Amino acid sequence: MKQIITFLIIALFLVLPVAGQNNDNAYSLDQLIAEALENNYDIRIGEADLEIAGLNNSMGNAGMLPTLRWESSVNNSFSDRYGENNQSSSLQNGVQLNWVLFNGFSAHIRKDRLETMEQLIGGNLALIVENTIQAVVMAYYRTLFAEEQLALFRELMELSGDRLQYVEERVDLGAATSYDALQARTAYLSDKAAFLEQEVAVLSALRELKYLIGMDESEPLELSGDLSFEAPDYMLDELLSQLENSNRSIRNQYLNLAMLEQQKILEKRSRFPSLSTTAGAGHNVHPESLNSAADVPGFSDGYFSYYVNFSLSFTLFDGDRINRNIQIARMEEAIGQTNLEEMRHRLKNRLLNLYDTYQVRRELVEVGKENMETSLVNMELTEEKFRAGAINSFNYRDVQLNYLQTSINYYRYILNLIDTHTELVRITGGIVEEYE
Repeated sequence: MKQIITFLIIALFLVLPVAGQNNDNAYSLDQLIAEALENNYDIRIGEADLEIAGLNNSMGNAGMLPTLRWESSVNNSFSDRYGENNQSSSLQNGVQLNWVLFNGFSAHIRKDRLETMEQLIGGNLALIVENTIQAVVMAYYRTLFAEEQLALFRELMELSGDRLQYVEERVDLGAATSYDALQARTAYLSDKAAFLEQEVAVLSALRELKYLIGMDESEPLELSGDLSFEAPDYMLDELLSQLENSNRSIRNQYLNLAMLEQQKILEKRSRFPSLSTTAGAGHNVHPESLNSAADVPGFSDGYFSYYVNFSLSFTLFDGDRINRNIQIARMEEAIGQTNLEEMRHRLKNRLLNLYDTYQVRRELVEVGKENMETSLVNMELTEEKFRAGAINSFNYRDVQLNYLQTSINYYRYILNLIDTHTELVRITGGIVEEYE
């Protein structure tokens, strides 16, 4: 038992520092995406548009259902002849039903168009979701990139500060000149200015990320994770197949084509005759209290009426309007088909360029990593030589700047690789599955 208690105490001391380092305000990429899907402004507007489209997609809005109306009216007549006042009034109540029985099945075509329109708006919402996820992913990694740059500028500023202190101590000992101290101070101030400017860049990147996820500017936001990425392998044939079958823009264009075809059919149905019916029932009453000429006090005269009417109409000539509309609808459908072909060709070229760029940027990350590690070792060796007096401050400064630049280039290579990968999975319709 004593050994168990000792083990628990040791484990507790090991866990406490780690637990103390956890930050409840730190967001992972998955959490940021979840926040964006719930709070992003464009997504919220798209969801409202989809809800409106669902309400419009009804049989009644397509004209497939009849209209039923209740009508009530009071008709009054007053006359004054030779000093005799007469009042005549009637109260009418009735129900009227109007229904288009046949119109070339245009109502069914309109219902299909409303269904396709809802699907298209849903497709546009899906496209907004994909673009939002891509924007959040890139804003997240751009912020990490800015923070990595800030850490590099801080490191270089601290190295310049140490160098300045070292040179000033050598000046006091008479081993260095005031010119050397001036050069060291200039380098330190330049690095400090770069560090301060990078702090603003980090704040700007965080502010853009907050906007994308719908977070208020006053709320704190810290990111968990680091700027690293494991690049998967892709087969070009599989990517081309996914582009054709899953790309959201292409799928939406197919829905646009379906709507254009439905519009053409709807214009053709204008040639058909239209058959409609009107039916109703009415009650007309003349209350004694409202008629001064009533013969029997308290008597109300009235009657019921019923009717069913049919109407058949057929357009014989309308200035060739129907034929013109059909021709225009055919031309618009042809334009839509051309737009689809152009889109598929353009996206295929885009995919091929992305694939080639992706392969190159994977290699650039490896080259950049090796270059950064080499520059770090070179800077450490150069610092030893500088303190030993083997090289001057100018050479040491050049090595420092070279390390800074190679490190920034390495992280930029990673960011560019992530950018290409994100666009690659978005254009092939897989970004939702990638970051769900």
